[in-house]
Amino acid sequence: MKAKMNRGIINIEDTECRLQIGDVCCALRFKDPAYSSYLKERLKRYITEEEADLTIDITVNVTLDKEESNLPYPLFTSKSVNGNDFEFYNGLIKGTLNLEDKRCAAFFSGKGIDAFKHFMFMVYYTLMKYCHPGESKNNFLVHACAVSRDGEGYVFVGPSKSGKSTIARLSSDYSVLNDETVIIKKEKGSYIVGSTPFRGDFLDNENVSAPLKAIFLIKHGNGKNIIKSISKMEFITRFIREVISPNTLFSTNVENTFLEMLDFCADVANEVPFYELQFLPDRSFWDSIDELERGGRRCEDTQYNAVLVYHGAAREHAVGKDMG
Repeated sequence: MKAKMNRGIINIEDTECRLQIGDVCCALRFKDPAYSSYLKERLKRYITEEEADLTIDITVNVTLDKEESNLPYPLFTSKSVNGNDFEFYNGLIKGTLNLEDKRCAAFFSGKGIDAFKHFMFMVYYTLMKYCHPGESKNNFLVHACAVSRDGEGYVFVGPSKSGKSTIARLSSDYSVLNDETVIIKKEKGSYIVGSTPFRGDFLDNENVSAPLKAIFLIKHGNGKNIIKSISKMEFITRFIREVISPNTLFSTNVENTFLEMLDFCADVANEVPFYELQFLPDRSFWDSIDELERGGRRCEDTQYNAVLVYHGAAREHAVGKDMG
């Protein structure tokens, strides 16, 4: 098993890449060793020798190379499940999954990284719900930059081009967990933030976690750094857009999935201080955060009724969207 490649015989270690994503481990196997070598180098801080929760045999057909720049959204409009078989994005990803045997086979019609990341998001949620059902409720992937400073986690949330990678670059004196996708999860009654292999432009991220100190919804500033309180309703409305939907490889119920996200966002709003941060492209935004903390200022405690009203409205929205 550990012998070197010899006369065309491929060592399984040359084609397998064991990847740690939070609390789960996947063994990715490729027919072409070049893919495994690429991932091992790109994701080297997340490579592990732990026993895999799932072994995934991946085939990439580069001759098809379907266009993936605009993946169909929402996922459910282009997803089909039949027994152990699944198909996403109009055939861009196909496969079969047997959780009892810990085996999966996936076929990619092209080599795009976005399709691979979306697939791995679903693998993460699948394994969390199957292997760690008691811990999966408030455990979500979020489009965000996370920084650990003095052992405390700061999360900067925003859509593409909002400045997540800029925040990471300006925070290089601290431990940058990730500049694109992080795990926010509740553990023993408190929220923590952890890194993932799914990074953006910032290369020097660390595979660590930290207690979640505060969440900042970020915008580019104009003239000065501004940190301001926002209502729980506004926070939930904006935050939920950056939460990666907890679709498993087999899930097909859009309403239940959306409500899981909504419950998570409402709980985060009740447990973690949150603000809007309008920041300049320099390190001075950390001075503004320090000033905020020295003043002991916290987000205004708006009425919890706002969350309940939003929850009801969102439930109706989810049903209507599914039927429309």
